[in-house]
This record gives sequence, C-alpha cells and structure tokens, in this order.
Amino acid sequence: MELLTLPEFAAAAAEAVRASGAAPDNRQAKAVPAERMVRYYTSRGLLPRPGNRGRALTFGRTHLVRLVAIKRLQGQGLSLDEIAEHLAGMSAAQVEALAAIPDGAMPAGLGDPEPAPEPARAAGAFWRAVPETVSAGPPAPTVTRLQAVRLSDSVTLLVDGPLPDIDSLRRAAAPLLDLLANPGKESR
Repeated sequence: MELLTLPEFAAAAAEAVRASGAAPDNRQAKAVPAERMVRYYTSRGLLPRPGNRGRALTFGRTHLVRLVAIKRLQGQGLSLDEIAEHLAGMSAAQVEALAAIPDGAMPAGLGDPEPAPEPARAAGAFWRAVPETVSAGPPAPTVTRLQAVRLSDSVTLLVDGPLPDIDSLRRAAAPLLDLLANPGKESR
C-alpha cells in the first residue's frame, strides 16, 4: 500500500484533476490544487484528516478522490460550504463516481492511511460535569478599606485603619528601604 506525502499528494491531485477534466473554468477557484489548498480544505473539513508517518502527513486514495470531487463541484459553481453539505450526504461510491478519475491518473497501489485519533479534549469532562449544590459554607468575604503609602519606587505600604503621620512612617521604614536598596549591606 502506497501513501503520499503532502508535496507528492499535491502533484498527484493536480494530475488527477487535469486527467479527469475536473478543473473549474470559473475564476473563483484555482484549477490546480496546491499544498496550501490541501491544508485549507483539510482545516475546513472538506478532506479527511491525513495520517502520519513520523512528522510527515500522509494522504491516500480517499483524499485524492474527494479532492477531485471538490474541484468538479467548484466547476459547477458551488461554494465550499455548499460542497461540504453536498459531500456530507454522499457515500464513498457516490463520491468516487462524481470524481471520475481515469485509471491511469490514479497512482498504482495507492491506499489510505490509518485514521489519526481525534485529539483528546480533557476539558470536555469539566464542562459536562454538573456541579454539586453549594450548602451553607463560610461567610461571605468582607470588604476592608486599605490605604496605600508609596515609600519608594518599588515599595508600597498598605495600612489597615487610620493613616499615621507620613514622616514618621518614612523614618520607621528607612532601615527596610536601605536594606532593600543594598541587599548585602548591614542596616543602620
């Protein structure tokens, strides 16, 4: 069973589109599929997720058939949203018949990659779980009014209650400010 990397797949898809006559004539869609287009169609869900071989993405027969079918439907003037709806209602045999890829344009021995597992959604369980009802717990938090005094560029003192004289606060904080300004030095 042969699988194609993204560059190989884009080249095979371009050849299959040309050979099947599925290249759209309108200017809304590019006639020849490129790697960027393949990634875009995959992100939109028009193409199935590719397989993986190490770090390389792998594409197979199903991908090629669907891409040619997409190009054929674009040639009929359908938008990508309309194509997605159209393909969703079709069986694999119907998609293959729509693509109508000639035998010579299909790479020999082309198979399909193992389906990649869907990414885990660990947060999904969190959103599905129903929280327990909260019984009477601790009292509601209270609001405490604090006053802030800027002692230096990097030190702010929060005072709970009445604010003492600013000069006496600065004198009392001087040894702390000196220690913070000169970390290895003994305070006065």
